[in-house]
Amino acid sequence: MLRDTRFQRINVFPITGALGADIRGVDLSNAPDTATMAEVRKALDIYHVIAVREQKLTPASYKAVAARFGAFSPNPVHASMPDLEHIIRFEREPDDTGKVIGEDWHMDLAWLPRPPGITMLYAEVVPPVGGDTCFSSLAMAYRALSPRLRALLHGQTAVHSGKGVFAINAMQSRLALRADAASAEETEVVHPLVCMHPVTKEPYLFVSSVMRSLMGLSEDESRPLIQYLLQVATRPEFQCRVRWEAGTLTMWDNPCVLHTAINDYPGYRRVTYRTTIEGWVPVADSAQAVPARAELQGA
Repeated sequence: MLRDTRFQRINVFPITGALGADIRGVDLSNAPDTATMAEVRKALDIYHVIAVREQKLTPASYKAVAARFGAFSPNPVHASMPDLEHIIRFEREPDDTGKVIGEDWHMDLAWLPRPPGITMLYAEVVPPVGGDTCFSSLAMAYRALSPRLRALLHGQTAVHSGKGVFAINAMQSRLALRADAASAEETEVVHPLVCMHPVTKEPYLFVSSVMRSLMGLSEDESRPLIQYLLQVATRPEFQCRVRWEAGTLTMWDNPCVLHTAINDYPGYRRVTYRTTIEGWVPVADSAQAVPARAELQGA
């Protein structure tokens, strides 16, 4: 197994050539020093998805760990656990049927003016097999486009809408929703199509399942291009797959990836806890150059 030797305080093992890394050798519940936490954050910036293994967190200690990565991002749909604001419990019992939450490729809360920067999901109970989460790199998707299409997309903006979000979540009988969650249906925001990561300066394609139209085009006119961009964004070679273990804390650079939950564990229980850390207002990337991944990882 390849270990990334640039990290001295944690053990970082890439999952695929596109994105994702397993992290071992750190106990986040034991208040690691600032230098160690900086390495965890650096791994997230480079790999966009990190699975921190062998953690022993309670919901309260999980919240304390999350707070070290920044301010919490508001969630306008899901209700927090009692006495633990910003911590959301997801539970699926053996007799539950139908779609799991997050089963389709998506970005968390892409329809907000400031989408979450980091999503964190901690596994307390996992099925003996199945229930993986797949991620796909929007930076890799951008680099896969032809120079002509990249030039066309630069400077363009698109509408992302919360329409349909409430209905999807309301179908989950065990998921607590905010009293005002239905207001998400009326929310729309405009984001650039090509954005720049605030730390690495890496360009990435800002597409999501709730992207409705390109500015200046109707939904019908926009649909073929949106479908094509989503198809590119979820190509297998741009993906990694996190196989869950009890005690895994997975974190992802939310605006830079799409993710999907795999519904292949009927008859088993699964309990996870989610929170989100404040992100940035998406900033359009003005550069036409596409940096090589090796250059980014060497930063």
